[in-house]
Amino acid sequence: LVKELEYVKARIDAVAQSVMQETGTKIDYLTGTMIELPRAAIRAHVIAEAAEFFSFGTNDLTQTTFGISRDDAASFLETYRQKGIIEQDPFVSLDVDGVGEL
Repeated sequence: LVKELEYVKARIDAVAQSVMQETGTKIDYLTGTMIELPRAAIRAHVIAEAAEFFSFGTNDLTQTTFGISRDDAASFLETYRQKGIIEQDPFVSLDVDGVGEL
């Protein structure tokens, strides 16, 4: 994960330097990453070595953690809620104990 981010960051830095040199301007920027999969969330401390910021994709994390698609979840999540299987739609309110722990 870090090697991929370092590779992309090097490309971004090269293009940014080229544009700044070509235009005679200086642009302050940061290079970060989306954390959208459980493995990335679990390894965030390692990714932080190369990322200057994170943005957490909670919908993607919810889909992969629960193993359900947001696109078809409406067909059964309300039934699950009514039967007490879940307390609330995890796409509406973050599952703090599961997805939030990642």
